[in-house]
Amino acid sequence: MDQTEDSALVEAVLSGDRDMYARLVNRYKRQMYNLAFRMTANSEVARDLAQETFVRAYANLHRYKLEKSFFNWLYTICINLTRNHLEKRHEILGENGDESATWEDANPSAEHRSPETQIIEQQNINGLEAALSALPEDLREAVVLRYIQELPFDTVANSMGVSLSAAKMRVYRGLEKMREVMTAQESFP
Repeated sequence: MDQTEDSALVEAVLSGDRDMYARLVNRYKRQMYNLAFRMTANSEVARDLAQETFVRAYANLHRYKLEKSFFNWLYTICINLTRNHLEKRHEILGENGDESATWEDANPSAEHRSPETQIIEQQNINGLEAALSALPEDLREAVVLRYIQELPFDTVANSMGVSLSAAKMRVYRGLEKMREVMTAQESFP
């Protein structure tokens, strides 16, 4: 993720070389999908949101400031689309709406592991999935950006539109709540 190269690709697209946009899409499509998937826990919705992110980014490319990080700009578009989707889904389904999904698309299992290892890993993933899903949206977003997308705290803060200390607090509160959920899960087999 080289910002200089990203800026050069954007300049080429803005100058009329639309094929260069495919390089930007290929560079970031997995990260956008993973972000949307971790927030929605639905692979179809995540694919749609990732695709919409690139459509919106292309339509608004003239607004991108070349001295800024293209990655952060794209993330902001994706997280805003995801937030809007989640708000609409809550309006339709209500707060306790159930949307079944698996995380297999974002966490493909390696075929070289033993069946026992795969079962244990799947149980761990299921526990983490349940704990992450139990978080309020703002805490879930912070944890996903920091630990799943592995963004630095300043980027998390920028993406969420909050101060650095607020981003850190949301991440730590999210981790604490996840720990509480997972501890409760272990207590009730």
